[in-house]
Amino acid sequence: MIECCHHIYKEGGGTVETDVEGRIKNIQVPVSKPLTPLFEAITNSLDAIEEAKEPEGRIEIEIIRDKNTLFTDTTSSSDRQLAEIVGFIVRDNGIGFDERNYHEFLVSDTTYKAKQGGKGVGRFTWLVTFDKAEIESIYVEDGQNKQRKFLFCPRGSGIENHTCQDATSGQRGTIVYLTGYKEKYRKLCPKHVDVIAAYIVEEFLDVFLGPSCPKIMLQDRMANQYVDLDDFYQDQMVKFSELRTINIKNTSFDLLHVQLHSTHIPEHRMYFCAGYRVAFRERLTGVPNLAPRLNDKDDREFVYAVYIHSPILNSSVNADRTGFNLLEQGDSLFPDEVSLGEIRNKVRKHCIEYLSPYTQPIKAKKEERIRQFVAQEGIMYRPILKRLEGAFDRIEPDATDDKIDLQLYEAYHDFQVTLRKEGRDLLEASTSSDADFDEFEEHLEEYFAKISEVNRADLARYVTHRKAIIEFLRHQLARKDDGGYSLEDKIHSIIFPRSKTSDEVSFEGHNLWLVDERLAFHVFLSSDKPISQANHLTSDSKKEPDILIFDKAFAFSETPDVPFSSITIIEFKKPQRNDYSDKENPFVQVTDYIEEVRKGKAKLADGRGMPIPTNLPFYCYILCDITPKLERWAYQSELQKTPDELGFFGYKRRYNAYCEVISYSKLVSDAEKRHLAFFEKLGLPRIFPKI
Repeated sequence: MIECCHHIYKEGGGTVETDVEGRIKNIQVPVSKPLTPLFEAITNSLDAIEEAKEPEGRIEIEIIRDKNTLFTDTTSSSDRQLAEIVGFIVRDNGIGFDERNYHEFLVSDTTYKAKQGGKGVGRFTWLVTFDKAEIESIYVEDGQNKQRKFLFCPRGSGIENHTCQDATSGQRGTIVYLTGYKEKYRKLCPKHVDVIAAYIVEEFLDVFLGPSCPKIMLQDRMANQYVDLDDFYQDQMVKFSELRTINIKNTSFDLLHVQLHSTHIPEHRMYFCAGYRVAFRERLTGVPNLAPRLNDKDDREFVYAVYIHSPILNSSVNADRTGFNLLEQGDSLFPDEVSLGEIRNKVRKHCIEYLSPYTQPIKAKKEERIRQFVAQEGIMYRPILKRLEGAFDRIEPDATDDKIDLQLYEAYHDFQVTLRKEGRDLLEASTSSDADFDEFEEHLEEYFAKISEVNRADLARYVTHRKAIIEFLRHQLARKDDGGYSLEDKIHSIIFPRSKTSDEVSFEGHNLWLVDERLAFHVFLSSDKPISQANHLTSDSKKEPDILIFDKAFAFSETPDVPFSSITIIEFKKPQRNDYSDKENPFVQVTDYIEEVRKGKAKLADGRGMPIPTNLPFYCYILCDITPKLERWAYQSELQKTPDELGFFGYKRRYNAYCEVISYSKLVSDAEKRHLAFFEKLGLPRIFPKI
């Protein structure tokens, strides 16, 4: 017995009741998929036509617009007003809602269409996205046409206004009216007929490719547009398709490779299908040299899609048809189970093979661009580029120079790690009594060839880094747009970070080589810190030299107990500054620092203190621009002008101190001259003009 009004059925002596309002609360339809209910209605029509064995199947889809809700279409050459879409009508000439189909419609989670991947809940998406669905159907029973009408709504049992009577006219089939489009879905629904057509064809591409595709039309009366979706599919979306079959753990999978010429598909995709329908889609990743759009042999752009079919997907699709109840990755506990990860990986390999004719030109063009980058900017990679070619596939076709650099550097690092392991393996092989000498010698020669390439690459990276620092410093010293110059703090930070010590900064983290290469090798350095905080010195002085350096002790010094052989002081002044007060005289400042240091005691390894030897030399560098006031003070300090007239130098006997004034122009120029041979060897261009 079936009592439609209350959803109560007698089945094998049992009673089943469905609370539709509660059921739809458990159905999820993402707002990003506003056409899901329309797809469900089309699927039902396809099933109905197949069940009826209708040789001339026909589905008509009509867009319903509300002329009272208009929006401005700005995508056309002349702006026009279009009405909002508020519903759809789907008509078919399938078997209709006979007693069996109507009964299955009333049963939640029916297994009626399980073999096709159906879960018996798709119709509930209508009530998630629309206020109601009205159904009219004509079917044949005992040779007599019957007409059934009812309202499907989110109240109580879900069925209202049900009628079933003899039909005096009309053809077999069903009409579904989806009305009352809910605002959050309506807003994201495509507005144009051709875009909706593309979505429908994309969703049911398998049907269009099949031998028994019914005639499917899309109509928009208000916009006066009519689209034959089969013609649309043939003319605008598919250039070529190919079906291939693969096996994963003795499970068969059909792969449909398709080239799409759609107006809306933004990326290459994988489609996991169950029955007629796409269950979920995802971006195709892991395919080398895959540009956003590819070109076919006629130079026509296309987006690629692969549709994946298998009985295992049909049987494992979840209730919402948004995924599959399969392991995400393989599991040792279930070695025979096929996982989604395994499916993806195997399908991806076939995608790479299928797409190779279209990605090969992109690969060639990309590799040429990478080689140009290495020739012009990535100098360090030149010696080992052939070792990094395996990483080219990881670089996107449209990658920026920065991304190319990052990928090559990661590959360079991986190569170094591999090389270290190879070295350890060779070392172990050298101690093995079973090792073949000729084979070992061959491997050793190859290993040293790689080491040589890495060493050249490291040198190139080292020199390139120094070139970049010189150019950056040159840029910081140039006049700014407002006519001013950088503060000395910026110059200080380039040479050595402020408020840090050598215990906190790595060898690569400073650029003392700009002043003097020897300064990089010191026992301790403090930057912008009181003298009292300097290691290897006991002092209560609060004075803060810009940079204070304790140089390494010599193996054979006259005072072997002193932990340092000399002390260096560096003072910075603002570029182009001339408004110094007498208290800011840098020559007085550095001698004051020397006096403060000499008042303290050298701290020995055992913690004892000893006086600073009177013969301990000091080296003082004043970095500045030679303005008139600085020049006058330099002469008053009895310093000599350098031959290039870009600085001053001299010896202050009383302090046992060598003093040098280095103009910023000289600092940059001398650093560049010291590296010029390396720069020219690497072909490094000049980036900024000389100051």
